[in-house]
Amino acid sequence: DDGSKPTPTMETQPIFDGEEITAPTLWIKHLVIKDSKLNSSSIRNSEKVHSCDQERQSALEEARQNPREGIVIPECAPGGLYKPVQCHQSTGYCWCVLVDTGRPLPGTSTRYETPVCESDARSKSTEIDDPFKDRELPGCPEGKKIEFITSLLDALTTDMVQAINSAAPTGGGRFSEPDPSHTLEERVVHWYFSQLDNNSSNDINKREMKPFKRYVKKKAKPKKCARRFTDYCDLNKDKSISLQELKGCLGVSKEGGQCLSLP
Repeated sequence: DDGSKPTPTMETQPIFDGEEITAPTLWIKHLVIKDSKLNSSSIRNSEKVHSCDQERQSALEEARQNPREGIVIPECAPGGLYKPVQCHQSTGYCWCVLVDTGRPLPGTSTRYETPVCESDARSKSTEIDDPFKDRELPGCPEGKKIEFITSLLDALTTDMVQAINSAAPTGGGRFSEPDPSHTLEERVVHWYFSQLDNNSSNDINKREMKPFKRYVKKKAKPKKCARRFTDYCDLNKDKSISLQELKGCLGVSKEGGQCLSLP
């Protein structure tokens, strides 16, 4: 490992605060990229059924072939469902999932303790319309777009944690009272939006967008996805980015109880 990508491994390594908080998004990244590969394969739609048992067998086989990769191996319940709590033994992280798909619930990850999860949380059959779901990011295929947005959220999360930890006692007030209903990812977006919105106009104008463009180009991979990302975020094409647009293009705008908040 050249250190360019914070991939969890089976080795015991000291983990810094920032990496501790970004770790849950790495599990999401693992599953989202895996799903995109599944959806782009040639199997018939009728066979694209989430089954924990199948996923577990696949993960066990992958772990045998790549024992140093720190593969997440799901725990299964009867009927092909996932247990509501999933864990990564080598790092001590656990998190809540949707029992029918195994998808992690953002904001539920804990370390060395069991999170409090709903025992029957399932995907909603009717999701709230997401205008970014099928929105094309020019020069960036769908699978790469997911990887790109996840890496950008990882970088923003790390920077927020470092900013909170390094803030002077008198200057850290803006971080001290996060909304308890917000997931970690939502807190990150709110924090970053406040950094960009220098004139407190509740949108990121063309001038304020310049550091955002530089940040995206520097921090997120693959690089080819960065070139048109601000245009992608500007849903109504008004040459500025609102908080809702930023949340939407970073994939953290979904509501409806799919994210759990721990006390």
